[in-house]
Amino acid sequence: MPLTLTDRKTDWNEIEERLYDLDYSGDEVAIILPKLQRFDELRQEKNAILLAHYYQIAPIQIIADHAGDSLALAMAARDTGDAEIIVSSTVHFMAEMVKILSPDKKVLCPAPDASCSIAEGMNGATVRRIREAFPGCSIVGYINSTAEVKAELDATCTSANARTVASRIEGEPVILIPDHYFAENILSQIHDDRRYLVYRRHEGDDLIMFDPKAGEEIPIPLEDSEPPMLNKGTCVVHEEFTPAEVTRLKEQEGVELVLAHPEVNPEIAKMADMVGGTSKMIDYVKGVPAQKILYLTECDLAAPLREAYPDRKFVTSCKLCPYMKKNSLDLLGRMPRSGALRNRGRPSGGRGFETLAGADV
Repeated sequence: MPLTLTDRKTDWNEIEERLYDLDYSGDEVAIILPKLQRFDELRQEKNAILLAHYYQIAPIQIIADHAGDSLALAMAARDTGDAEIIVSSTVHFMAEMVKILSPDKKVLCPAPDASCSIAEGMNGATVRRIREAFPGCSIVGYINSTAEVKAELDATCTSANARTVASRIEGEPVILIPDHYFAENILSQIHDDRRYLVYRRHEGDDLIMFDPKAGEEIPIPLEDSEPPMLNKGTCVVHEEFTPAEVTRLKEQEGVELVLAHPEVNPEIAKMADMVGGTSKMIDYVKGVPAQKILYLTECDLAAPLREAYPDRKFVTSCKLCPYMKKNSLDLLGRMPRSGALRNRGRPSGGRGFETLAGADV
């Protein structure tokens, strides 16, 4: 049954307490609350809902109608039947997913340049070139890709279903793009006789594929294809974690459990007790007794983790996504009160989004 906004009420005392529980100071709360109230007024007036990814700053997650990972947010927006505007405080490929599932709604993205290093590491022309080089292949793309790339795929997967999709899809070889760390972590869980390939990077005039079973790189001439904006499609946050860092944190903090996102280097994944996406991390903690937990993903996953498990201690070497942090409380407060929304430009590497003062998807 579609969700309804009819009875939506904002409890400002509760929000203030949640901010204090997350260690915001009195001075910080005094600055944050008026910005949240400004956005809430606009949200009510425009009959809008706010989606916030788990990598948004905590105040944005707190004021959001739905906080979660990318596909869950798009599905939640689709099921909110009476919202006229969907504000997607995410990166741009996630806003595209929202629009794909809610084509009749106006979808706004706060920051015009909230892109993603994974998404910028692949484009439609590269997918077509890979397909030409491997007739009969099936290409599975990670959901962290643009709508242009998704349109060229045989299947799109999430961190939760990637293993199932890759192992069941027909065709050979099965090719996973664009994040090779993610792909190699997923393929390490599949043990059958089919050939699997991973896109690693573009280098000079070649695309470099990788055969995990053979341990070999396979160059493919780019020919006349336009290469992706970035020479590889890995996450600028998750690739920063190192084995030495994980070992140090475990020893210093007396960590009992290590959670890692599948976008980390495979060396890091082998050090984790559980490898999974953001929602899986949150759910996994429920079933384990560990009190001190190291999580290896973007720092602001701390907000939902701490709210769900206030009696646990969560540790990380705080790494922030520069793309996600393009969104801000100030941009949320600029949602227009009236007037037509226009498209004014194209951000680095992606579809054109503007600030909430004047753009839509």
